[in-house]
Amino acid sequence: MTLEFKLDLPLTNALSAENQQNTVFDAAILGGGPAGMTAAVYALRKQMNVVMITPDLGGQILKTSGVENYMGYQYITGPELSAKFSEQIRQFPLTLLQGESVLSLSQGADNVFLIATDSQRTLKSRTVILATGKRWRKLNVPGEETYLGHGVVYCAVCDAPFFKGLPVVVAGGGNS
Repeated sequence: MTLEFKLDLPLTNALSAENQQNTVFDAAILGGGPAGMTAAVYALRKQMNVVMITPDLGGQILKTSGVENYMGYQYITGPELSAKFSEQIRQFPLTLLQGESVLSLSQGADNVFLIATDSQRTLKSRTVILATGKRWRKLNVPGEETYLGHGVVYCAVCDAPFFKGLPVVVAGGGNS
């Protein structure tokens, strides 16, 4: 089984060439948004040896100005919420790789997964958790970037209350 995909991943905590050949992680988490960080907390609390590969801790929520539907907070900014998540995972011994791109994921001998990166690394893990998140599907129309967060939004469910009683245009609907 071979799964080919590309992620833009920055590197923070490099593994030596010797360690990367000898280490078989219990879990490799590809992605560092809320789902990836939650997976990390659960695995790390079970004292698993975990590597996380991510472009940025926080994922899409880093671009969210305000969150009003996360239990425990009446209001918190996306970056503040991301910082809380990041603070929680950093209390554990996590190998965090930021900056590398994953070129391929395959299953090798003894059901160990091989994760090849663009820096010629091959990481090994017994388990892989894909938490690569999502990206907003943009319309690529004039003014979209300029008015992002000031009339242009990507979550009708989240942001509808801001537009009550106003004329709106909804382009698409979730996965369409």
